Amino acid sequence: MKLLASINKELLLLTRDRAGLILLFIMPAFLVIIITLIQDQVTTTSAKILFVDRDGGFVAKEIKKTLLNSSNFKLIETLEGKPVTPGQAEKLVAGGQFHFSIVLPEHLSRDIEKKSDFLARKKLFPATGQKPQVEKPAITVWFDPTVQGSFRAALNSSLQAIIKGQEIQLTVKKFFALLPEKIQASLPPGMKSLAPNPLSTADFSIPELFTDSTFTHIEQRFATKMGFSVQPTPVQQNVPAWTIFGIFFIVLPLAGSIISERNSGTLKRLRIMPVSYFTVMAGKLTAFTLISLSQFAVILLASWYILPLFGVERFDAGTEPLAFAVVLLAVICAANGYGIFLGTFCRTYEQVSMFAPVSIVIAAAIGGVLVPVYALPDFIRPLSILSPLYWGQAGFYDLLLRQGDLFSILPEAGALSGFGILLCIIALARNRG
Repeated sequence: MKLLASINKELLLLTRDRAGLILLFIMPAFLVIIITLIQDQVTTTSAKILFVDRDGGFVAKEIKKTLLNSSNFKLIETLEGKPVTPGQAEKLVAGGQFHFSIVLPEHLSRDIEKKSDFLARKKLFPATGQKPQVEKPAITVWFDPTVQGSFRAALNSSLQAIIKGQEIQLTVKKFFALLPEKIQASLPPGMKSLAPNPLSTADFSIPELFTDSTFTHIEQRFATKMGFSVQPTPVQQNVPAWTIFGIFFIVLPLAGSIISERNSGTLKRLRIMPVSYFTVMAGKLTAFTLISLSQFAVILLASWYILPLFGVERFDAGTEPLAFAVVLLAVICAANGYGIFLGTFCRTYEQVSMFAPVSIVIAAAIGGVLVPVYALPDFIRPLSILSPLYWGQAGFYDLLLRQGDLFSILPEAGALSGFGILLCIIALARNRG
């Protein structure tokens, strides 16, 4: 009976906290739905690629056809009704509006055809084959430095496979077109009716025919606003993203502190004293800002001294310390504002402990921390701008990967600061009411 009474007591306490019960059931279900949708569709989401065709030949058509038939890529050839130019493609990728751009050079098809003809003649007529006077054409692929290596490798391998297939197909076609000529050259005078096997007299083998059939190379470049490129690394991409994620968990102790003071009556006693609520909250903000800065310092030291112990390169904080500090403080401002907001509107710590972590994980999921924004499903991608973690990550990426400066990160820093200040104002208005 005592056990039943204890169980009944706990259930009564839970049912009295209706908001907590709603969060207990709704938030996990919402998290499962969001994460499942993202993970299920991330491999089938089509990445938008700026496609610049300066060739217009059969190779360009085959590349375009193959990429269009793939569900992973969506080609953008015109903007505002005009064809995309190479300079425009580089600029748009450098600005972050697009993450990929493919530029096919002029005369790509013609050069591949000439080299295919040369290779076929070289194998059938080694004494007469002359190397064509054409440079090895290069397909330029511009990448946003924020694009992860796996996505770069996927696009690169797709292009390589298409080009290799075209080169082999064209070489075989040229080879068999020259076979009658080889047969005639192989027959002695007066014995045209006796046709020896041309394959036995041709100095080649089928595998040998394709050993040097790579006529085109793919040149990967990283577009940046400053006009020079940097090789992005997983360290530069992951440390800022997960640092922001960690900083936002300051929400839990901050909101819990507010709820504890309110439920214990401490907040009422403070307000009776000649101290404004604004002063009380300003003290909390300052204290938790210092805690967040300490948290960042620990992460930074770990990325400098612990990661190299495992064979990973050190994290590079860039050459713009002032801009870096501005983004960091803006992220902390947004996290603290969110913590004060939740501490004001949630009645119990249980509500905060359920709502805050789940909401942060959801914000990280749609904001590009768990999965890159360009890989998100099409219907979720526009929602990424609603996530403060997206703005924080974008600000750090502008600095560390795109070589931006203080002015380039002002939009992101402004959005983060505005988010935090707005939530603080709403919380203050609620307490005054």
